[in-house]
Amino acid sequence: MEEQFQLLFEKIKMEMQKQSNELKESLTKNILDPMDEKPTPMIEENEKMKQKICNLEKEIEYFKTEKNTNNIVLYGLEESEKSTLELLNIVKETFKRNLNLSVEENEVNRIYRLGKNRIENKNTPVLLSFIYKQVEKTPNYVK
Repeated sequence: MEEQFQLLFEKIKMEMQKQSNELKESLTKNILDPMDEKPTPMIEENEKMKQKICNLEKEIEYFKTEKNTNNIVLYGLEESEKSTLELLNIVKETFKRNLNLSVEENEVNRIYRLGKNRIENKNTPVLLSFIYKQVEKTPNYVK
């Protein structure tokens, strides 16, 4: 009888180990496998976002440089003007006299002096921003 109990005990033990292994496999399959699958869409989305950020950075750089292509900085103009309109008229006269180019008021986006006049005998530069790029051929030099 003791032998039968021993055999029965061994069978029960083996059956329990088998069930334990099956339970482990089932848990692994049902819980851990889906966890491994979830990061994949997030990784793909992360890569897409990185690409989008890279494209936006390139676009920002393009707009920064494009913004400055319509600008001209003029040096050496005396600071005798009292208003922006007078400054524009001085610049128009200078362009006409020195470069034989006419600048119309409707072509100018904005005009102003850069910085503050801190030295008495030195004039601050003037930034002239056009609304659009000039298509005319202009000389390669400025007096």
